[in-house]
Amino acid sequence: MSEKNVEIMGRLFVEFQAGEERGDRGAWFDSEAVADDVEWIFETDAAFEGQTVWRGRDGFVEFMRTWTEDFEGWSIRIERLIDAGDDRVVVLTHQSATGKGSGAPVELKVGQVYELEDGRLVRVRNYLSHAEALEATGLRE
Repeated sequence: MSEKNVEIMGRLFVEFQAGEERGDRGAWFDSEAVADDVEWIFETDAAFEGQTVWRGRDGFVEFMRTWTEDFEGWSIRIERLIDAGDDRVVVLTHQSATGKGSGAPVELKVGQVYELEDGRLVRVRNYLSHAEALEATGLRE
């Protein structure tokens, strides 16, 4: 099942990217591989925009709006997909953008742990570093 979960996440990321290009951030929710009530969890000591959990398509779209609203040219790419066992996939990403007000380039490496049940994405835990996401699953770089 683990190799299949890695394939599912790779496919969902492609669908997310295609939706971003069309201006439809929630497009990947149209896939049968994403649960309608999927949880998007921001794992950090401080809440982001007063929240730590967003649910479903509308919650995800709201999170992405607030996450990227101060930037232009925001993009994300996968550096690695890793089977973490127990129906979990670690996705190590690289985000880049330019600050709207400052014009400063921004680079960020974010790690995410995707949790699947019966081949469907049910939860995403977001970490502000690759190391934190790996550590959360008992893995190391």
